[in-house]
Amino acid sequence: MEPRARSLLNASMRRLADGDRAAFDPVYAALWPAISAFCSRMLGGDADAEDAAQQALLKVFDRASSFDPEADALTWALAIAAWECRTARRRRTRSREAPDEHLPSLAADMPTPEDAAIARDLDDAAREVLGALAEADRETLRATLLEGDRDPSVSGAAFRKRRERAFARLREAWRRIYGT
Repeated sequence: MEPRARSLLNASMRRLADGDRAAFDPVYAALWPAISAFCSRMLGGDADAEDAAQQALLKVFDRASSFDPEADALTWALAIAAWECRTARRRRTRSREAPDEHLPSLAADMPTPEDAAIARDLDDAAREVLGALAEADRETLRATLLEGDRDPSVSGAAFRKRRERAFARLREAWRRIYGT
């Protein structure tokens, strides 16, 4: 949170602690994004995170009168959110329901933008290196990957030797282009 926004939050929280109900909206607007993001990071962005964020915000408003005017409002609110996240984790471990292991986690299956960019860069690099190889080497490597697409007129020993040489030339081309 920016220093100016943080000082406005602190001022609004002091007003709310003093009983000024008009300070509710600015405190909510400043705290909700921070608390929900914090809970999502702590609990993995599932329904428990949303519940913990809501509970934390309710406790912030419920305990606003006990807020120390000398304290930082964001730190105070995030401490309450951390407590709620720990409570949600304990509740999750104590739950008698077994998690459904057959349902994939959507968050785990989604690549991050950084992962997608890295994959694109690696794909481009592989295409560049493969383009530097002779057609016979590319065909040998393709047949290796597809396993059943090997030329039947070539014996197994000859194919293994071609594959070994094609991989050696692939490594050499990679080192020549990328240096590692």
